[in-house]
Amino acid sequence: MVLRRKDKTNPKKGILKGRIRKKFAERRLKSEPLTALLPHIITVTALCLGLTGIRFALQENWEGVILAIVIAAFLDGVDGRLARLLGTTSHFGAELDSFADVINFGIAPALVMYFFSIHSLGNPGWAVVLFFSVCMVLRLARFNVMAFDETKFPAWGKQFSVGAPAPAAALLCLSPLIFHLAFPSLHFGPVAVAIVMVCVGGLMVSRIPTLSLKKLPLTQQHAIPVVLAVVVLLGCLYSAPWITLSLAILSYVATMPWVYWKYLIFIKNQLPTQENL
Repeated sequence: MVLRRKDKTNPKKGILKGRIRKKFAERRLKSEPLTALLPHIITVTALCLGLTGIRFALQENWEGVILAIVIAAFLDGVDGRLARLLGTTSHFGAELDSFADVINFGIAPALVMYFFSIHSLGNPGWAVVLFFSVCMVLRLARFNVMAFDETKFPAWGKQFSVGAPAPAAALLCLSPLIFHLAFPSLHFGPVAVAIVMVCVGGLMVSRIPTLSLKKLPLTQQHAIPVVLAVVVLLGCLYSAPWITLSLAILSYVATMPWVYWKYLIFIKNQLPTQENL
């Protein structure tokens, strides 16, 4: 008769260890390389720049304010394109980008202009800050809804931007400060600054078509001219940053009638198609 030794190992512990090993193996498989995190790192860097701009405003370092927000706007245009290029777009990245835009282009510019000028208006000046910031939040919320549900997106939205984009709205909000840095003799009163901020806030939440650089019909033939234009723009920003930004803001505002004219043509061409349907 052969006596068998009893297995002292607990089968439940073996099953538990197997599950733990399986979870760790799944986590290893799901781990992403550092390149996949680059868009998130760029977004967080832009967020830090927006917050730093508020600190510069408290120190009355107005040149540092504009520099921080302009670089944040540049990074905002880079992170999404980089994510699509790497194939790492995600819902988390989109939400992170929206939260960063609220601070960089909604809260930071409004507070900067409050410290720069409209604080002298007292409570009405603070109401303008709240109005601009809330308009930015509403715009980004509407943009997220349109991105999630394409039926909410207007037909002409593929050709133009619906309202003023967040980075453009931030620069328009800061335009009195930028013009003052470019031309020190030019001063805007608190009331004029408040009117500009209210108009820009209304433009953000409106359905007025505006220029969208992302949707310009560029082809490979435009590659060399676009690259040269970017090089010239960077050179101008380095040599005369405030005048260059002032001209860029004026050029953007000047395109609004042209964009609206193109919008009317687009709507006119769409009407016969809808009637045939």
